[in-house]
Amino acid sequence: MALEGDIGCIINGAGLAMATMDMIQHAGGEAPRTSSTIGGGASPDRVAAAFRLVLTDKKVARHSW
Repeated sequence: MALEGDIGCIINGAGLAMATMDMIQHAGGEAPRTSSTIGGGASPDRVAAAFRLVLTDKKVARHSW
């Protein structure tokens, strides 16, 4: 789901997704750009697909730590 911010979230449940978005905004961040809910017990393939989906969005911030 594309939103307006620049943070990509991969989360394993709708409740956790909502709480994560709230905490990002509470900490001063913008609304997340994407939110991908993969469900509990997601397979490695499903997690990899979620990462590919989030990282294809050019508006998701890239950080070099």
